[in-house]
Amino acid sequence: MPDLRHCCLAIALTSLPALPCAVVAETADDKLLSGYSLLATTEDGATVTIGRAILSGADSDCPSFANTDGSSGTLPTQARKNPDPVHFPVTVCEAVIEQPMRITGSHRVLPGPPGKIDEIVVVGDSGCKPKDQDGCKLGGKQWPLQQISESAAKRTPSVVLHMGDYNYRGTSGHVTIAGNKRQVYDAGDNTDSVSCQLSGPYYGQNSVGSDNPDQWQNWWLDLFQPADALLQAAPWIVARGNHELCSRAGPGWFYLLDTSSDLDVVGVPQRQCPPAESEQPLLFAPPYRVDLRGLSVVVLDSANACDQGDLHQERFDGQFKQIQQLVDQAPQRGLLMLQSHRPIWAVRQADDSTAPGNTDPSGKYAIIDQTLQSAYRRYPVPRPVHLVVSGHMHRFQATGFAAHSETPYPDQLVVGNGGVDLAHNHPENPYSFPIDGLTGTGWGTSEFGFMTLSADDKTRWKGDLRDPDGNKIASCEGGVGHDKHGPCKPES
Repeated sequence: MPDLRHCCLAIALTSLPALPCAVVAETADDKLLSGYSLLATTEDGATVTIGRAILSGADSDCPSFANTDGSSGTLPTQARKNPDPVHFPVTVCEAVIEQPMRITGSHRVLPGPPGKIDEIVVVGDSGCKPKDQDGCKLGGKQWPLQQISESAAKRTPSVVLHMGDYNYRGTSGHVTIAGNKRQVYDAGDNTDSVSCQLSGPYYGQNSVGSDNPDQWQNWWLDLFQPADALLQAAPWIVARGNHELCSRAGPGWFYLLDTSSDLDVVGVPQRQCPPAESEQPLLFAPPYRVDLRGLSVVVLDSANACDQGDLHQERFDGQFKQIQQLVDQAPQRGLLMLQSHRPIWAVRQADDSTAPGNTDPSGKYAIIDQTLQSAYRRYPVPRPVHLVVSGHMHRFQATGFAAHSETPYPDQLVVGNGGVDLAHNHPENPYSFPIDGLTGTGWGTSEFGFMTLSADDKTRWKGDLRDPDGNKIASCEGGVGHDKHGPCKPES
């Protein structure tokens, strides 16, 4: 007799009808595809941990969560609204948990709320491009996400921060609609225009008639299968990347990973992408702050922020006005970080898309992200933020600024080397030149890996850049010695 669990999994990945699995017993172990925990905030700003389970079948019954300490009693779960049951033949069930809990009918244990924060794992831009990365073989050197996940999980982190861009294989830059090839809206990243504007109407992968809509299969292959060890290791704080725009993998993002929820205790109604044909097909999620013991993280949805122009500038001015309040009200003790997929300050090679004046003195390198820099200048934070962590650039880069005021610019880490094909259009050597009116000093590398961070009372934070096996590539330290390497120095 065939393995019916594998049968259901194959159906979930291929969007075929569920008839062959009709005889499967209604237990989570038969249908469970993934289980994970996300750190979120309630309508009142309190931090909560949301446990989620993904089951095959768009109409599956939700399991309950059980205590792992042997005590009796279970916690009921609630199904999230499915944006597209045809392309997402899965059910996502959730509940707010206050301790590690087991998904009933399975051996899967969901990470509970972290205690005191010891080590933070940071990973970003982890999806894969099959054409450029040898077909995205699991465990292969050209796409080491599974290896990164297992190495990072062995470190038993307190919390995981993901910088966004989870799904590349399902988010092409063009789609065919009614026989015509159309350019997908990507907040300016798919155009050479310095104004970030695309000519013509808005098109997305989820437009009616698209040959490549967002779907569960790609999310499973690019994230939930290879990152399973790290999903089990600790709760995640997640940023939305530009590959999760509503024109791309946005439907899956808001179903699977976004922290809005119809759970009564959360009180932030589940967000869903508007139809691509609507007058306002974009979605801008507000910033929020997660408070833990020794760590506060302000999460910014920067998916729609253009790197080189002022697209949606008013929107992000409003976001940073909200961030001012979130920073002002954050606990006074502990590490204070800003998490954003797009970096506020980063460096790459200048090209035809670089706006005049957005380069270093040599004209060789572009300084991005202009939209976020403008918003930061207009609404500066009221107290020091110790660190900005981002992705987006498909490599690692660290930039530091010398103190210049009562609220100095924070160090900026770009951790975009988590699996996607690496970029090489960045400074090869340590750099030091004007950024946003200040002198930014830094260093970067195009090597796969992840980051580990910890708080330090004297220098505010310390960290190590690690390769997929967990070996140290560079040592990083905030608040001290911005020499020619900036906050990070490569291992000799």
